[in-house]
Order: sequence, then C-alpha cells, then structure tokens
Amino acid sequence: MGRPKKSEPRCEQLNLSLTASELEGIKRRAYAVGMRPVHFGRAVLLDQTRKVAVKREPASNINRLLYSQLSRLGQNLNQLMRYLHRTGDPLPADLEPLLNDIRQIIARRVPR
Repeated sequence: MGRPKKSEPRCEQLNLSLTASELEGIKRRAYAVGMRPVHFGRAVLLDQTRKVAVKREPASNINRLLYSQLSRLGQNLNQLMRYLHRTGDPLPADLEPLLNDIRQIIARRVPR
C-alpha cells in the first residue's frame, strides 16, 4: 500500500532567476526557520495571511549581548532540566518566576 494521492498534486513550476547572493540569502532565511528553501519560498509566496518567522541578525551590540545572554541562559536551563529529569528531583520553586521573566524579555525583543 503506497502513499495516499493528494487531491490536488503540485505539478506546475515557477522558475526564478536569482543572483548567487540572493539565493544564499533565501537559503539562510529558510534554514533559520527550519525549512527547506523550496518550502520557505512557497510559504512566502502563497501565504498572505501569515508571516513566516525569520530569525534576524541582531541589529546592535545591545541586541547581540541580549541574544548571547539568552543563549547562555537557555543552555544552563537545559542542563538543569537534564539533571532534574535524571535524578527525579522536583523543580525549584523560584524557577517559574525566572522562566516568566525570560518569556517577557523574549516577547519584548523578538519581532513577530
């Protein structure tokens, strides 16, 4: 038994001419959101109601520092969670307020 047939298969193509730097930019944006370039392009071209999230480069030194610190926090939290799961210890009481603070910082700083 094979894969079920799609009701409307994609059999048409749209060919674009791009410069090498344009193609690299599209690939970089696609990989930043975890998509293949072809799927990213389709999503951008066809979906007018939803914006595709694009991971942008930090614009200033302050943003670079913020992203760096959030990354370090994430790594530390990951190590803590691994330890807690391995030992079966409960979550620390002060962890939830810290996570809420991190979520608020991300919500203020990350463009949607």
